Amino acid sequence: MANSVKTGKKINLRVFTKRILFCFLFIYLLVSLISQQFNFASLKKQNQIVDAKLEEALSHQEQLKAQFEAIDSEDYIRRVIRERLGYTRPNETVFVDATK
Repeated sequence: MANSVKTGKKINLRVFTKRILFCFLFIYLLVSLISQQFNFASLKKQNQIVDAKLEEALSHQEQLKAQFEAIDSEDYIRRVIRERLGYTRPNETVFVDATK
Protein backbone atom coordinates (compact mmCIF):
# COMPACT_ATOMS: atom_id res chain seq x y z
CA MET A 1 0.00 0.00 0.00
CA ALA A 2 2.94 2.31 0.67
CA ASN A 3 4.27 1.77 -2.86
CA SER A 4 0.99 2.77 -4.46
CA VAL A 5 0.91 5.99 -2.42
CA LYS A 6 4.47 6.92 -3.48
CA THR A 7 3.80 6.26 -7.16
CA GLY A 8 0.66 8.35 -6.87
CA LYS A 9 2.67 11.23 -5.43
CA LYS A 10 5.29 10.95 -8.20
CA ILE A 11 2.61 11.09 -10.86
CA ASN A 12 0.95 14.01 -9.13
CA LEU A 13 4.35 15.71 -8.77
CA ARG A 14 5.01 15.25 -12.48
CA VAL A 15 1.57 16.53 -13.39
CA PHE A 16 1.98 19.42 -10.95
CA THR A 17 5.40 20.26 -12.43
CA LYS A 18 3.98 20.18 -15.96
CA ARG A 19 1.10 22.42 -14.91
CA ILE A 20 3.47 24.90 -13.26
CA LEU A 21 5.68 24.97 -16.36
CA PHE A 22 2.62 25.44 -18.54
CA CYS A 23 1.43 28.32 -16.32
CA PHE A 24 4.84 29.99 -16.49
CA LEU A 25 4.90 29.57 -20.25
CA PHE A 26 1.38 30.99 -20.52
CA ILE A 27 2.27 33.98 -18.32
CA TYR A 28 5.46 34.60 -20.32
CA LEU A 29 3.55 34.53 -23.60
CA LEU A 30 0.85 36.80 -22.19
CA VAL A 31 3.40 39.34 -20.95
CA SER A 32 5.20 39.19 -24.31
CA LEU A 33 1.95 39.78 -26.16
CA ILE A 34 1.05 42.78 -24.00
CA SER A 35 4.56 44.18 -24.39
CA GLN A 36 4.33 43.81 -28.17
CA GLN A 37 0.99 45.63 -28.16
CA PHE A 38 2.56 48.58 -26.34
CA ASN A 39 5.49 48.56 -28.77
CA PHE A 40 3.08 48.44 -31.70
CA ALA A 41 1.08 51.39 -30.33
CA SER A 42 4.28 53.38 -29.84
CA LEU A 43 5.49 52.62 -33.36
CA LYS A 44 2.08 53.52 -34.77
CA LYS A 45 2.23 56.91 -33.04
CA GLN A 46 5.77 57.49 -34.37
CA ASN A 47 4.57 56.52 -37.84
CA GLN A 48 1.79 59.12 -37.64
CA ILE A 49 4.29 61.79 -36.60
CA VAL A 50 6.62 60.89 -39.46
CA ASP A 51 3.70 60.88 -41.91
CA ALA A 52 2.69 64.37 -40.73
CA LYS A 53 6.27 65.60 -41.19
CA LEU A 54 6.37 64.00 -44.63
CA GLU A 55 3.15 65.75 -45.66
CA GLU A 56 4.54 69.04 -44.41
CA ALA A 57 7.79 68.51 -46.31
CA LEU A 58 5.91 67.61 -49.50
CA SER A 59 3.79 70.74 -49.15
CA HIS A 60 6.89 72.85 -48.65
CA GLN A 61 8.49 71.19 -51.67
CA GLU A 62 5.47 72.08 -53.83
CA GLN A 63 5.71 75.69 -52.67
CA LEU A 64 9.41 75.76 -53.54
CA LYS A 65 8.71 74.25 -56.96
CA ALA A 66 6.09 76.92 -57.61
CA GLN A 67 8.53 79.64 -56.57
CA PHE A 68 11.27 78.14 -58.72
CA GLU A 69 9.00 78.06 -61.76
CA ALA A 70 7.88 81.65 -61.11
CA ILE A 71 11.44 83.02 -60.86
CA ASP A 72 11.71 83.52 -64.61
CA SER A 73 8.39 85.34 -64.89
CA GLU A 74 8.41 89.10 -65.25
CA ASP A 75 5.73 89.59 -62.58
CA TYR A 76 7.81 87.75 -60.00
CA ILE A 77 10.90 89.82 -60.79
CA ARG A 78 8.91 93.06 -60.47
CA ARG A 79 7.40 91.95 -57.18
CA VAL A 80 10.82 91.05 -55.75
CA ILE A 81 12.28 94.36 -56.86
CA ARG A 82 9.42 96.23 -55.17
CA GLU A 83 9.25 94.19 -51.96
CA ARG A 84 12.89 93.46 -51.20
CA LEU A 85 14.73 96.29 -52.85
CA GLY A 86 12.14 99.02 -52.30
CA TYR A 87 12.13 100.32 -55.87
CA THR A 88 9.10 102.12 -57.25
CA ARG A 89 8.04 103.35 -60.65
CA PRO A 90 8.33 107.01 -61.46
CA ASN A 91 5.49 109.10 -59.96
CA GLU A 92 4.29 106.10 -57.89
CA THR A 93 3.14 106.67 -54.32
CA VAL A 94 4.02 103.93 -51.78
CA PHE A 95 1.90 103.46 -48.68
CA VAL A 96 3.50 101.76 -45.69
CA ASP A 97 1.42 99.86 -43.17
CA ALA A 98 2.43 101.19 -39.76
CA THR A 99 0.99 98.18 -37.91
CA LYS A 100 3.59 95.82 -39.35
